[in-house]
Amino acid sequence: MPEKETPTCPFEYIADPQLEADKIALVSNLTRRLLDKRYPTPKKILRGVHPKAHGCVKACFKINADIESALQVGIFESPNKEYNAVVRFSNASARVGPDISDIGEHGSRGIAIKLFDIENDVLLENEGKCNQDFLLINQTVFAFANTDDYLRLMQILVKNNDNPAAFFAPLSLKDPILSTERKQKIIDYIDAENLNDDDTRRIKKTLEIVTKIKSTATANPLNIQYFSAAPFLFGQDKVMKFSVKPIKHVNPTTLSHNPSPNYLHDALVESMAQSTDIIFDFMVQIRDDRNDMDIENASSEWNEDKFPFINVATLTLHAPQELVDEETCESLVFTPWHSRPEHQPIGSINRLRKDVYQTSANHREQHKEEKTCFFKRLLSFFCSKNTGE
Repeated sequence: MPEKETPTCPFEYIADPQLEADKIALVSNLTRRLLDKRYPTPKKILRGVHPKAHGCVKACFKINADIESALQVGIFESPNKEYNAVVRFSNASARVGPDISDIGEHGSRGIAIKLFDIENDVLLENEGKCNQDFLLINQTVFAFANTDDYLRLMQILVKNNDNPAAFFAPLSLKDPILSTERKQKIIDYIDAENLNDDDTRRIKKTLEIVTKIKSTATANPLNIQYFSAAPFLFGQDKVMKFSVKPIKHVNPTTLSHNPSPNYLHDALVESMAQSTDIIFDFMVQIRDDRNDMDIENASSEWNEDKFPFINVATLTLHAPQELVDEETCESLVFTPWHSRPEHQPIGSINRLRKDVYQTSANHREQHKEEKTCFFKRLLSFFCSKNTGE
């Protein structure tokens, strides 16, 4: 995919660019290893993140007619401008499974919005096209603050078969029932990883976010607010976070006592079969105070009282409609780097996402081609047997 040179961003701070690049490359390699472990041949390789879709829906993204002139930046530069779009609703869990765990724990939910043919230069083309992607989750921040934390998580997932528990082990050192042997192993891990007090504080913050995610019930993916979590440029002199919020709730609005494993897909299908369009407000938080935004920490939250969300567009899912067919839905590739330069993804996690998301997409495509070749060879073998060749 052709790629534009990434502009220098005055809001970012990278202490050692080469060291970060090496760590991102390592995460990309670990991503490939995890995908191969999760989906051994002949299983189809799914996305590295958000592998389970509830479904994809066609949509219309329209810039508000009364958008303030100061907000007419990038994709929002033309009032009343409309874009054809598709929206993918998903779970963020690493593996495909029930929408609620067998012990009643919930998970992070996400949506990915793709605006087609924006007719402008983009940082990364989407199969030769200029599309704009907006990726969001149902939490205001990411659970992992930066590349260092995510790298440690990935190393643990590869080693422990997708079990992240060891990531939080440093927080249990003061547990009075911790055995001496277990305590020493944790101390050895802390020493090996050179974890300091700041690292431990971030691990504690991650645990708080994960705990909140597990307790956040979702009855219908159309009835919750989603957030970008990480920051993005808003032109060259400002930064934004963005959010989509439904203007009203649609049925079903309550979670049944015994939901099916795929109840969020069922809710999406039921909602889209109704006769009323489903509309989300697309909103932005804008800041330019360079010394106080904590850009490099994706677990840092912006105070909505000080920096309120402002409506700039609407996302309309016309109803009734059937969901996009599953094959087309799963063939879509989303990344925050499918973007106009005015909305460049910034911060450590966003720099990481650039390579890791592309690695996941490339690995899925390569595996699909290899699998197709394998079955063609197998078919050819049986055909030659049957014809006596």
